[in-house]
Amino acid sequence: MGVYMKGEFIKRKFNNVINKLSKLPYEIRRHFVKLFVRNKDFSIISNNCWAGRVYQYLDMPYLSPTAGLYFFAPDYIKFVYNLKKYLEAPLKFIEPEQSKYYDELKSRNQLDKPIGKILDIEIVFLHYATKEEAEEKWNRRKVRVNFDHIIIKFSRMDLCTCKEMEEFDSLPFSNKFLLNNRKPLMYKSEVYWNEEWRPEGICRDTNPFPGNISLVKLLNNSIVPYSYNGYFEEL
Repeated sequence: MGVYMKGEFIKRKFNNVINKLSKLPYEIRRHFVKLFVRNKDFSIISNNCWAGRVYQYLDMPYLSPTAGLYFFAPDYIKFVYNLKKYLEAPLKFIEPEQSKYYDELKSRNQLDKPIGKILDIEIVFLHYATKEEAEEKWNRRKVRVNFDHIIIKFSRMDLCTCKEMEEFDSLPFSNKFLLNNRKPLMYKSEVYWNEEWRPEGICRDTNPFPGNISLVKLLNNSIVPYSYNGYFEEL
């Protein structure tokens, strides 16, 4: 058997194993995923709590500050486009009445949540009780970011329009993906999310978790190509 054919044979066998894992009960599946994930030094920069869910799922330390919070889509695009600039800038807090998203926050009954501001972007610290807790964890985790292995994750939610999706798709990162609930897919980085959704976008992408995403295939690759065939499957 030639080297190429042998490599393809091993790859098919590995994929078969990963696919079979999806049919196991949640905790057993999670145990095997933890064993199969080789790379344990990645930073996920997500628009919401998705990054935190990955680290929880794998029992890993948070190597990203994007946990327990969310960005509205226009601000998230700015954040990832100039990631180092925003991570180096100080985090401040504003009153809900000062937020440019005040009406939206009010409609969601989230005026009691800490609202952070970095330069011109805002962050809703959804799962933090106080500003002090949010600031401490943001500052502690942001210095852990591994810029040599970053995965950029976005979802069609939180005021996301075609404008933000187009901007995200054109960002100069190969290791990025956009979860969307519509078909046909239109963008190179777009991935179909087959879980809970509504016409204007995805409701939640953190529960159920990890949904139709193969974490093993995603995280074992330092650079995720634009073509995500094989990284995301109907599980």
